[in-house]
Amino acid sequence: MSTDSFATGYGKSTSSLTKSKRLVAMDHSDKAYSEVEKLFQKGWKHPEKGKPVIRAIFTVLSPQKSLDSYAEYKYFAFNLCSISPINVLVRFQVQVVNQLSNYRRRANEQLLFHGTSQLCPLGKNPSAPPDVCSLRSCSLCSIIKNSFEIRRCGTRHNFRRFGNGIYVTSCSSKADDYFSSPLRSNFRVLLVNRVIVGKPLKRKYNATSLNELPSGYNSVIGVPGGDLNYEETVVYHNDAIRPAYVVVYDISPASNEAAQRSRLGFLKSLFKTPLAS
Repeated sequence: MSTDSFATGYGKSTSSLTKSKRLVAMDHSDKAYSEVEKLFQKGWKHPEKGKPVIRAIFTVLSPQKSLDSYAEYKYFAFNLCSISPINVLVRFQVQVVNQLSNYRRRANEQLLFHGTSQLCPLGKNPSAPPDVCSLRSCSLCSIIKNSFEIRRCGTRHNFRRFGNGIYVTSCSSKADDYFSSPLRSNFRVLLVNRVIVGKPLKRKYNATSLNELPSGYNSVIGVPGGDLNYEETVVYHNDAIRPAYVVVYDISPASNEAAQRSRLGFLKSLFKTPLAS
């Protein structure tokens, strides 16, 4: 899905936002809804997990100040231009259009998933207003209201595969591993985020002591084949990421049973011996 499809409120003003009114439900007929759903299903790669069913998708509305700092990082963090494109546009329109295209290419902007803890009932009742809670310990709502903060890295998990950073992934089923909630509900929630990956440093093996990227790199991508089974991406600047969508889903019991049968069948064929079910 192209990040050009990402919008902040689809034309709605963000000047009057309150901290609780940060989500807008997307209609199933919306093109962006189907694109996010497709991205989610394509990224669901764990064979032991059942097939997820999306129940709702919300657009995250961010304050203009937050969007401005993200845009500034996107277009100027890579030292692609030392003067404002708006000023240049007056005299060199064609050159600026080409330069902006270069910005987008070099920024390498992607939509990636993040799973976190949820303490409130947001999304549990699709017919209820999608109000963001005020609980400081609800990481989901905190991210929706204030975006990501590197200083919170490791507050839930001590293991930092690639050092202190903000961890996201193209694999929705991997992000699902990091979702948690004490509430009794089949509904689960993931964030879809707009991420400036830039030039990534690709690694197959853990680098827990990584504190600074080599010159010229903007992120780390952990690729499968060494210490990882599924891809993950890490950025090291708060303005390199903004929450874009919230996906509410569940995993149907029938598909979980089918996945279990598939695993048993695989093990039986592997060991050529009956297994107790």
